[in-house]
Amino acid sequence: MSSKCRMYLKQKKLFEFPVLPEKVAVSYESKNESLQVCGIGEVTIMQDSSAAVIQFSSFFPKKYFRGCKMKHIPDPQKAVKKILSMKESGKPVRFSITGKTKVSMYVTIESFQVHEQGGDPGTIYYTLKLKEYRKAAVRILKIDIDSGKANLSSADSRTDNTTQGQSYTVVNGDCLWNIAKQFYGNGSLYTVIYDANREVIGGNPNLIYPGQVLTIPAV
Repeated sequence: MSSKCRMYLKQKKLFEFPVLPEKVAVSYESKNESLQVCGIGEVTIMQDSSAAVIQFSSFFPKKYFRGCKMKHIPDPQKAVKKILSMKESGKPVRFSITGKTKVSMYVTIESFQVHEQGGDPGTIYYTLKLKEYRKAAVRILKIDIDSGKANLSSADSRTDNTTQGQSYTVVNGDCLWNIAKQFYGNGSLYTVIYDANREVIGGNPNLIYPGQVLTIPAV
């Protein structure tokens, strides 16, 4: 993954992965069924696609090194407890990748495997498997007693995974760090705002001016 990317999980509070995985595998499968029809042959019946499955492996380092995405890395044990807490809550979480590669979707934590390796005490290695979250839909059958006609309401079973952003107008004394602190509760996420507004800000993220309208992406 690009060195400019950052990766997060969010459930009430934001959790940033300190070390990016070498790759993130995303699989999309379908539930299409094939039938043999007499005189025609094999016929494929199209079905709704399965939820996307995301899987990657990385580690929580015990000590900071140059490959870390932040200076103050989380304690490995606390990082594991944080993700387990999200998993055991039974609620979906927002998974985001920012930078050149952008991903933002609700997921469930399907599995979280951790282990330690000899020669690197305190560092915890993990494999995380996520699955796209789809909210169960209820379809209502309405029957008109007089006419005897029935109407089945349509329902979308997929959670809206599009990123919802906001806009913000820069005022005198603003900086991206303070704006990120205001919207995300974490000033170090200023790069998320800068990446989304390079055309407005220009080549220097430290130079913003009153009156500029910035897009504030959701993370």
